[in-house]
Amino acid sequence: MRRGLRWSLAGVVGLMVAVSLLVIPALGQGPVTGEVGVLRLHLNSDGDRFVFDPSTGPDLTQTLSETSCKLISAGDLLVSLVGSSSHSSKMPFAGLKDHRIGVGQKFEGTGEPCARINKDLGQKLNLGLAGALADASLGYAEIDLGFKYNGTAELELRNDGVFVDKVTVPCTGGSDCGPDSGKSDNERVILWFDPGDNPGAGHWQSFQVDGVFDTILIKPVSASSKGKSAAVSLEGGFNGAAAGPVGAGLGTSDTLFKVVGVFDGEIACGDTVSLGEGDATTQITRGDDVGGGCKGPLDGLLFDFESGTDEEGRLFVDFITAPVDGSGVAQFLEAITWTFDDPPAVPGEEQTSTISYDDHVGAGERVMPWCLIDPRVGGGLPGSLDPSTVLPLGHTSCLIEATSRVTLLGDFVEGHVVYNIGDGKRWRN
Repeated sequence: MRRGLRWSLAGVVGLMVAVSLLVIPALGQGPVTGEVGVLRLHLNSDGDRFVFDPSTGPDLTQTLSETSCKLISAGDLLVSLVGSSSHSSKMPFAGLKDHRIGVGQKFEGTGEPCARINKDLGQKLNLGLAGALADASLGYAEIDLGFKYNGTAELELRNDGVFVDKVTVPCTGGSDCGPDSGKSDNERVILWFDPGDNPGAGHWQSFQVDGVFDTILIKPVSASSKGKSAAVSLEGGFNGAAAGPVGAGLGTSDTLFKVVGVFDGEIACGDTVSLGEGDATTQITRGDDVGGGCKGPLDGLLFDFESGTDEEGRLFVDFITAPVDGSGVAQFLEAITWTFDDPPAVPGEEQTSTISYDDHVGAGERVMPWCLIDPRVGGGLPGSLDPSTVLPLGHTSCLIEATSRVTLLGDFVEGHVVYNIGDGKRWRN
C-alpha cells in the first residue's frame, strides 16, 4: 500500500464537505472502506481533464488532449485509458474528439472515429486507476454515457484484476440515442457499493455492485440499428446527462468517482494492537484524541498497516488510519522492534541508529527528535495531552526511548518507543 497521496496530503478540500468520509457496509456485505477523495472527469469546452480532489491536500490534475484524435495525457497521472478492438492489427487506441472519449484505430474511416466505442469493430475502452491513485479503489461512480444508434453499454468492473461485477445499461432516450440528439442520447449511470450510497429513484440508472473496483471496461453490446454500428461514448458534462445526487451537491455534471481505501482493522481508545511480522514489528496503543474525545466509528478508528524493507534497504513500519473529519487527531504510543542477524561491527558501523518518520500532514521524511517529556502515565497514554508539551515545535512524532540488545541466538534487536499524533511511517536508518 502506498502512502503518499492516500493519507498524507496537507490542507482541507472544500468540495469534500458534501461527501461522507466513512463507508461501513452492513455485516457480511464486504470490506470497510474510507473515502479519500473525489475523482472528476471533466469534458467540456473549457478543457478536458481528470481532477482528483483529495480529502486533504491540493488537487491533482491530469489534462487530456488529442493528436489526430488520439488521446494524449499530461500532468499528474491519475487514470489510464486504453482502447482495444477485434482488429489488433489496426492498432486501436483511446481516442478523444468533441469532448467525448472513445476508441480509434487505423483506417476506421470518416464519421466520428475516436469519439465512439463501436460494436461492429469489437471496440472496448478500459479505464483504470493509475499513478498517484494506483493503490486506491472506487466505491461509487456517477458516469455520463453517450449513445448512438440505440446502443446498449456493458460495464465490467474489476479490482486488482479480479472480476467484481457487470452491469448492462440501455439507452432510454428518444431519437436514435445518438450524439445528434442533444441530452436525450445520454444516460447518467450510478454505481454504488454501500447501501448508504443508494441514490434512490431519479433521472439516472443505478446499480448496486458487489464490491469496490479500480477498473471499468466499457463496450457496446446491442445489435446495430438502421444499418449503423451501435456505439457508446464516455462523456463528462458536455451536452450530457444531468448530474446525479453527489454531482448536484458538488455543483458539477462531470463524470465522478468516490476514491476509497479498504481497511482491515480498527482500534478504539485505550486498545493496543500488535502489528507486523519478521524484522519490523510494532505494538500500538491508542490514546484519546488531542483535546479529548475518541473520533472514528463506534467500533474504533479504522486502520491498515504495512512493514518491510524499502527500496533503499531500510526497515520500515507504516500505520495508516482512515481519514475522518478534521475535528480531532488521535494520540498513539508505538513500541517498534527492529531485528537484524548480527550486531554492528566494530569499528565501521555506528553503534546507535536514528529513526525517521513521514507524518500525516505530509511534511516529508524527517529525522525524529527526542520528546520534550515522557508522556507515559501508568504504562499508557493519559486521557488527553497537550502535544505542545511533548512534541518539539513543528513535529508530530518524537522518540521517548531507544534500546538495543543481543539475543541468545545472536540476533541484534533494537527498540524504539515513540509518541505521535495522527498516523505515519517510520524508518530505521
